[in-house]
Amino acid sequence: MLMYGWMKWVEIAPQRYDWAVTVMTFGRLDHIKERIANEVRAGDHVLDIGCGTGTLAVRCLRKSAYVTGIDSSKYMIEQTQRHASEAGLADRLVVVQDSVTQLRKHFGDGSFDLIVSTMVLGEFPREYLSYVMRDCRALLRPGGRLIIADEVLPDRLLTRIFYAIGLGLLWIPNFLLLRRPLFPIADLPGVIRAGGFQIKSIESWAASSFKMVSAESPILDAATPGMVP
Repeated sequence: MLMYGWMKWVEIAPQRYDWAVTVMTFGRLDHIKERIANEVRAGDHVLDIGCGTGTLAVRCLRKSAYVTGIDSSKYMIEQTQRHASEAGLADRLVVVQDSVTQLRKHFGDGSFDLIVSTMVLGEFPREYLSYVMRDCRALLRPGGRLIIADEVLPDRLLTRIFYAIGLGLLWIPNFLLLRRPLFPIADLPGVIRAGGFQIKSIESWAASSFKMVSAESPILDAATPGMVP
């Protein structure tokens, strides 16, 4: 969660954001974004939730996708537009300034082939995540894909205890810095599965609180409408 605190603080100076994220994640998040972009297919309509400065969005654009980025920060939206323009890819980019909790306000059902998100959902409590996952499933076409990479609570009990101690020590400075709490994600695969998705893969890294989950929106059998396998 120290990563979240640092990232939210540097949002007020987005020209330093990418550098700060690279330093705080030891370059791991850049690697994860490359992995996500490699799953993009030419012609895909991609929604990047919490697009930040557009580093993932531009990677997806380079795969010949049509990308929509949504972020609550106008500074980040401006950086996304600038990076896409510098790459000569702005003609396939749409940006929206709003919260991730307002997805259905802007996009219709079945609008996207792929929804991606990195280091965003930990800003929301569990009940919000359930709501967001349901919205994501509605926005995806049948068989559409979801890839979420985020900082999570460790699975192992001992590691989780040490993590909780660290959170306790950092809670006061973190709250003073951000003026709001942050919520480490417990059971990210379970959150995604509860939204009606089928989990395809789960990846984690040693000595890291990152986890990446890939999932699909099921194609419902016509004989059993509304049933999720």
